[in-house]
Amino acid sequence: MCEKFFFQTCIPIIFYYLQRIEEWGLIFQRCKICKNHFLTTSKNYELCSDKCRKVTAVQAKKQYTERNKGDKVEAIYKNYYDYWYNRKRKLTAHNAPDEEIAVFNKAFNKFKKSAVQRKTKAKSGKKEYAEFTSWLVEQQNIVDKLVPRGRL
Repeated sequence: MCEKFFFQTCIPIIFYYLQRIEEWGLIFQRCKICKNHFLTTSKNYELCSDKCRKVTAVQAKKQYTERNKGDKVEAIYKNYYDYWYNRKRKLTAHNAPDEEIAVFNKAFNKFKKSAVQRKTKAKSGKKEYAEFTSWLVEQQNIVDKLVPRGRL
């Protein structure tokens, strides 16, 4: 009796919503972190929520740190990158003028591009480590002129 009731009431509802899901262009996916099922618009989505995205980001950071453990070029680059990034955060947090933020962002983008190129050369041995570090110190002087320490 219960089985007959289920087929008479639930199965039509299930088929109806499966048809609607297909019409809407949604796809069932399984989250690679928590293994929950979720609906998405593309098969490229592998994570169901911000919580799972944060878990993935933490895992990626741990892997990156483990891979570059003992690499002094990577470590010093990260320190100076973080210095620039923290200055940028402080500018935006203290509601600096838009012009000042634009100038800083332009200098930061220039730093990132040049730093990655120089870091690659320093890792491959084409440039000396000391030359790379002295260039980074010069860049710190630039960021200190853009955002003086006592100002924020």
